[in-house]
Amino acid sequence: MDRLATRGGRECPVCGRAVAEAVDLGDYQLFRCPQCRCWSSNALLRDAATSFAPSDYFEHADADRDKWETLLARLRGRPAPRRVLDVGCGTGVFLEFMGRAFEGLHREGVELDPARAAQARDRNAGASIHVGDAWEVLRGLSGPFDVVTLWDVFEHVTAPRELLAELARVLAPGGVIYIQTIHERSLLPLVGRLAFALSGGWLRYPVRRTHDAHHLVFFTTEGLRRLAAGAGLRICDTWYDRLARQRMDGHPVVTALASLALRVENALGGGLFVNVLLEPRPPGDASR
Repeated sequence: MDRLATRGGRECPVCGRAVAEAVDLGDYQLFRCPQCRCWSSNALLRDAATSFAPSDYFEHADADRDKWETLLARLRGRPAPRRVLDVGCGTGVFLEFMGRAFEGLHREGVELDPARAAQARDRNAGASIHVGDAWEVLRGLSGPFDVVTLWDVFEHVTAPRELLAELARVLAPGGVIYIQTIHERSLLPLVGRLAFALSGGWLRYPVRRTHDAHHLVFFTTEGLRRLAAGAGLRICDTWYDRLARQRMDGHPVVTALASLALRVENALGGGLFVNVLLEPRPPGDASR
């Protein structure tokens, strides 16, 4: 997979098209795909510095409770799930929420960090919490799962096509995969890229903040649709939301301005995050 832009190659990790270097930030580059319009980064390969503060993010995970409620509302009308898998489960707060929402629910999680996985186990008695890379762990799971969730995970993986294929494999008939990820056509990524372009590459701070080194792929809805089709899935629901200010890192003035901009954008129907529900494509559905 070294052909992928995220791993030093020149191939879009979303659709496979050849990408072009669009932004050079010195310690890492951003690439743009002319076909699916997604962006990708080689920051992991370059071991680029990140401003991401895990403590700020995970200590305020319950700030997303309204998003969890929204997901449950979007799932109404479907059979109640019996088995759920949360990929990138962190400290297990979402699995705990699901366990309270559905009595007798079988819960499994995947978490890369052993310390957070231990917290998830403490919080979710009886749940199976697997430690390790999602790709490797999924290859050892048989499923099936009625609901698979990825909260703020998909943008961190180097090979989203391969990961989604594994997720589709463990999905139960009639099940759904939920993905929340960065929306490249949101206002803030646009501002970051525009500032870089208009300054002739001199102004790097905004684009580094909107395309931070700990994110590797920045998705468009077109890219997600292509990914789903390639895995034998289709998007059955899409909506947008924003990042809670409590989960932002950086100077208070910057986070206040960013939060205000995201609120306005969300009120107008867009958002920094795109949320999609994926389901297996019916037989004979050849849509791409």
